[in-house]
Amino acid sequence: MQDTLKLDGGGSVFLGLSSTSIRVGDKLEVTPYFRGVEKENFLCNYVWNLEGSWDKGDFDSTIEHVGHTIPRYTWEFVPKRPGRYRIAVDIEDSNRRFLGNIERWVIVAGKNSFMRPPVPPADAPTAVLAQDVSMIFNIASEQFNSLKEYFIAAAKHELTFKEFRALDHISFEVKHGEAFGLVGTNGSGKSTMLKIIAGVLEPSSGKVSVSGTIAPLIELGAGFDMELTAKENIYLNGALLGYRKDFIDEHFQDIVDFAELDGFMDMPLKNYSSGMVARIAFAIATVTEPDILIVDETLSVGDFLFQQKCEKRIKELVESDNVTVLLVSHDISLVERICDRVCWIEKGHMRMLGETDEVCEAYRSLERD
Repeated sequence: MQDTLKLDGGGSVFLGLSSTSIRVGDKLEVTPYFRGVEKENFLCNYVWNLEGSWDKGDFDSTIEHVGHTIPRYTWEFVPKRPGRYRIAVDIEDSNRRFLGNIERWVIVAGKNSFMRPPVPPADAPTAVLAQDVSMIFNIASEQFNSLKEYFIAAAKHELTFKEFRALDHISFEVKHGEAFGLVGTNGSGKSTMLKIIAGVLEPSSGKVSVSGTIAPLIELGAGFDMELTAKENIYLNGALLGYRKDFIDEHFQDIVDFAELDGFMDMPLKNYSSGMVARIAFAIATVTEPDILIVDETLSVGDFLFQQKCEKRIKELVESDNVTVLLVSHDISLVERICDRVCWIEKGHMRMLGETDEVCEAYRSLERD
C-alpha cells in the first residue's frame, strides 16, 4: 500500500484524507495532491471498500457511477457501516492511460463506540521523549553449569564477554494523551525500551525524559511478593505505584471487583495462576488515572473475557484525554484498534515510525514474507 505515486517525467501525487478515524455517518474528504505537475492533466477514479468484504460487494467507486475516470480533485465519502476501509484513487493521464494508484486506510467507528484518537498536533505537550537511546548487554561467551564454575573462571580471569546491542540509537516522542504502540518480532527490543521508560533500566547511552507518574505493567509479578496474600500485595504494589494507604483503603473493593477475585484475597499469590496475577496487577494500575500507563503483553495471559474487559478500560483511559498509553502487543489488531501512532523496532533498530495503519500494514507485509 502506497500513499504517494511518483509520476514519469517528474512530479508525484499524494493521497490526503481529512481524517484517518471517523464515525459512521461522518463525512470524509479525500484529496489527491499533485506536486510538480498540473492536476488538470490527470483524471481520477475514487474507490472504497470494507476490509475483507470485496467479494461480498462492500465496495464502490466513482467509475461505477459515471462509467469513466473524472477530472475531480476532492471527493466526499460517508460510510454507513463501522469497520476498516481502504480508500484508493486510480490515476490516469488525459489520454486515459492508467498510471497507478494511491491508497490509505480509514477506521470507521460506530456512533457510540470507541474511536481511535487522532494524531496529536506538533505543539501538544510531551509525555515521553526518547533521545538516541541505546542499550548494550554484556553476555558471557561461554555457558557454565553452576555458579562454582563461573566463579572459578572469574578467579582465573578466563571470563570473556560479547556485546549484545538490544537497542541502537532509538528516538521518538510521545505526546500527552496519546495512545502509542510498539511492535516488532520477539527479541526486537520493545520490552527493553519500555523498561527504560519506566525507569527499571538505565540506557547505555542516550536519554529518556518522562513527564508525569507511570503505572507500568511490564513483567508479570513485578512489584509483588509471591509469599504474601493477594490483599497484602494490593497494598504493597499500590505503595510502589505511589498510592497512599487511605487511597487503597477507599478503592480496595473496586480493585477486587475489577479483578473478579473476591474470595481469593487471603490466598498467597504463589498459588495464583499467571492470569489471576495479571488481573490483580491490571486492576491496581488502572484503579485511578495514571499520567502514563505502560502495558507490555499483560493482556495475553488472561482469559478472553478479561482481555476484553481490560481493553475496554484502556479505551476509557484513552478517551479521557488525560492518560498517555504505551502499548506493546503481538496482537496487531489490538494495536490498530487503540493506538494513533506506532513505532516498529526490529533487532534493536527503529525500522518505522508513523501513523498506525501505515506502520501496521508494513509490519504485516513482513509477516506475510
